[in-house]
Amino acid sequence: MTRRNKRFLSLLLALTLAVSLCVLPAAAADQTCPSSKNDPVVFVHGLMGWGERAGLNSVLPYWGMTTGSLTAYLNSLGYETYSATVGPISSAWDRACELYAQLTGTTVDYGAAHSAAHSHARYGIAYDRPLFDGWGTRRAVNLVGHSFGGATTRLFLELMANGSAEEVAAAKAAGTTPSPLFTGGKSSWVHSMTEVAAPHNGTTFIESNGTIMDVSTNLAETLAKGFGITELKNLLDFQLEQFGIYKDPDETVLETLQRVFSTDFLSHNDNAFLDLTIDKSIEINDGIGIEPNVYYFSYAGNQTVQDPVSGNYIPSARMWTLFYPGAYNMGKYYDKYTAGGIYIDKSWLPNDGLVNTVSALYPTTTDKNTTECRRQDGSQGWVNYDGYSDIAFRPGIWYVMPVTRADHMQFVGGIANKSVIETHLFYRNLMDDIYGTYGSGQ
Repeated sequence: MTRRNKRFLSLLLALTLAVSLCVLPAAAADQTCPSSKNDPVVFVHGLMGWGERAGLNSVLPYWGMTTGSLTAYLNSLGYETYSATVGPISSAWDRACELYAQLTGTTVDYGAAHSAAHSHARYGIAYDRPLFDGWGTRRAVNLVGHSFGGATTRLFLELMANGSAEEVAAAKAAGTTPSPLFTGGKSSWVHSMTEVAAPHNGTTFIESNGTIMDVSTNLAETLAKGFGITELKNLLDFQLEQFGIYKDPDETVLETLQRVFSTDFLSHNDNAFLDLTIDKSIEINDGIGIEPNVYYFSYAGNQTVQDPVSGNYIPSARMWTLFYPGAYNMGKYYDKYTAGGIYIDKSWLPNDGLVNTVSALYPTTTDKNTTECRRQDGSQGWVNYDGYSDIAFRPGIWYVMPVTRADHMQFVGGIANKSVIETHLFYRNLMDDIYGTYGSGQ
């Protein structure tokens, strides 16, 4: 064989190997996935929300409550979009595991270590098919998270990229195979991440509204148990089987009621209400980096105005009335420390009714009691973007969009919506930014 033929054969083998890396099964780790404008967008709901898997979504879509389905609208424009369904009150970790199983069409694996630490079952719902075809083999995904969907998608990406050594070790010790989610090496499976009204650093709503929170958490837990053991589960599935909240066909109705309603879900310390506190949010942030190959966008909202007399921030006339009490209390809650020592200053006063505007800008971590958003090289991890300039977006940095005049649910076409036209325009612009990251050559 001539030297020229040998070189040609070597090149052919190299190309074959490169192509094969992108056609391995979706469960394979350390896989590089190509991205293109064929990559779909998957929307991830927030606290007490739902996606297309829920029966409720056909009559009241979470994404487009009063405007009509936003995913259907975007699909009509030629985009490919889906809305994931994860546990409405589950922790960011559990929701991230559910998102992975839903995207791959597999059984939820919450991890041997995590499940043992929080005293719940390791495995959950089995999805019979992936949310869309080709993820990780032919296509990446663009994630859009609203509210607590922000923490969900950020933790999801961290696990996709870097895995969890603790979970891999725990699975090995148990003589089982770890979920591919925990083996890492798959950051290229996510092309972009957009967070809408996401409490990156927690919310003062919890600490400033004690009575409201007590009533809300008790009501949510009661609904979760009631829906979990009745036909209402088909309407809205709280997905808490790992905690024993399900109907056992081998039990009588009375036995099921006694077992489920004696379960103290909140005592497991593995729920959204805990993860939404400022201290827990910062703790989660401390374990999440900014991936250099992923594009990041964030949209914060403010529907309060400053009271010229007190200097506090009060609800504007356009805020949903139900948010008034909470927003009012948040708008005067400052000069205080969290239990973990995080100082709440006046920058936390403006809010969207549930989330502080400053918290929705970008995620911060703690460093000697200062809060910063840094990239791996130590440089500033965010930039302000005016939303109009012609800019070539770069991966590995948060683009903070101008603060939107909206309350927490107006972002998803919720109650007291601004208008169908404004909401549709917001999402068209959002999609333009996402697909603008691919460049004209793709």
